[in-house]
Amino acid sequence: MSLSSILLFIIKKMNGQRTLNAGIHLLRGKKSGQTLQDVEYFNVKSFFGILPKLEEKTYVDAANELLDKGLIILDDKFVRLTEIGQKMVSPLPEFHFRGWDYRGREMIFFRRVSLLVQTLSYMRTGDSSFTPTQRDREIQLFVKQILENKPVSDPRFAKRIGDELKMAIMKSGMSDVQKYIFVSRLTGKSEMAKTWEQLALELKQSVDDLRLLFIESLHRLLPVVEKLGDYPFLNEIAKDIKVHSYLTESAMRTKRLFDEGYSMESIAAIRKLKMSTIEDHIIEMAMNDEQFPINQFVSDEQIRAVVLKTEEMGTKRLKLLKDEFKALSYFELRLILTASKEVNS
Repeated sequence: MSLSSILLFIIKKMNGQRTLNAGIHLLRGKKSGQTLQDVEYFNVKSFFGILPKLEEKTYVDAANELLDKGLIILDDKFVRLTEIGQKMVSPLPEFHFRGWDYRGREMIFFRRVSLLVQTLSYMRTGDSSFTPTQRDREIQLFVKQILENKPVSDPRFAKRIGDELKMAIMKSGMSDVQKYIFVSRLTGKSEMAKTWEQLALELKQSVDDLRLLFIESLHRLLPVVEKLGDYPFLNEIAKDIKVHSYLTESAMRTKRLFDEGYSMESIAAIRKLKMSTIEDHIIEMAMNDEQFPINQFVSDEQIRAVVLKTEEMGTKRLKLLKDEFKALSYFELRLILTASKEVNS
């Protein structure tokens, strides 16, 4: 797994309808109207926000690698796969990211696990004096509260937590390499966590590639431990890691007013926001609510007509669709594209 292979897959999904920059916005989890629409239009929710701190140079290097190998081509600013690129996508391994659900918060989960393991490793031997590997005060307080009134000095308690973690890892479907990376990043009393550089030398892979494997392993582990009853202690550790509401905070405020019956114009006036921002919020609401009343804005006939035209033209580019449906606004077209999955299903 590498950033370039993930980018190749994303470009395939976007099918020549977006610029190269769309990929970095997706991977960083940019909460703009365009990026939030793209995750729905092109079915790339799994990659949303998996690399929130992705540096532009790293991204450009991955893109240039694909360009140099002749796998992608820039066509009037839009990026698409070449014939060679199409052939290279098919053998790519299946990705198991859940970026839409976690958006970088999987690392909070791991930091909690890391401090928990370190704490129990020391406490089970009666040693309560150690320097925590996690210096984040919130992480420390969280773990302290979780362990409050627990028999932390009892080796049987530590074993029970260890057994939970082992079983969850086994059930997650992680690869052997991912299991090794996960365990190697933990610190105990007798063994320090390996650095990314040490792992890169040992496994003969780049640090960036190993980090991607690690993120994917956490995305495979979290759905396992989130199930109530199966892993009770790890379930507590995973508290509030998965996103509760997929709406941005601003969209949530708009939704409350919309649900109270206010028009878009009234909401814009109340919130002192541009109408385009409110439109973005409405699109966001439609994306995340199967019961969204889309017929308040467009008819079923209009939805079917636009969906049929996108299939006929093989594109979801708004400018081209606007030329075909002059009576529909860009907002209405965007809303219809958001609903197109339901129409096709």
